[in-house]
Amino acid sequence: MKAVKFFVSFKIRDKELLQQKAYKEARRRFGLSSTLTQTARDKAVELVKLNDGREFHVHQVSIRVNYRAFKLVKRDTKLTPYWLYLQLDGDGVWYPVQFGEKQKETIENAISEDGEWSTQQVELVKGDGEWYAYSRKTVR
Repeated sequence: MKAVKFFVSFKIRDKELLQQKAYKEARRRFGLSSTLTQTARDKAVELVKLNDGREFHVHQVSIRVNYRAFKLVKRDTKLTPYWLYLQLDGDGVWYPVQFGEKQKETIENAISEDGEWSTQQVELVKGDGEWYAYSRKTVR
């Protein structure tokens, strides 16, 4: 959140220009990985474009990660058969995932032979104290 607010303060609508002006300082200031710093930069550019010059405040942001930082796998465990692996900073962490019936059917149809699901990015959003992951199915 702090990194997004930092990037937004430049009021720049172009990712490359914002990268040149603020990326190194953001990495130094917030100690985030390259992936998270780029995610904050991209989110800031989206917000600046969305608000089109109007004054706004950042109250909540989602975390968007690309295929290099996560994977969704199916494993036969007592807790849940679905697990999300995230590697945002340093070592990765496995999180149990629950789906509604419609989402479960979509995932089952998309999961590969080796038990992994392929997609390009996932967006993590926190609401009412719970984290939600949004993604689009990718077909190879």
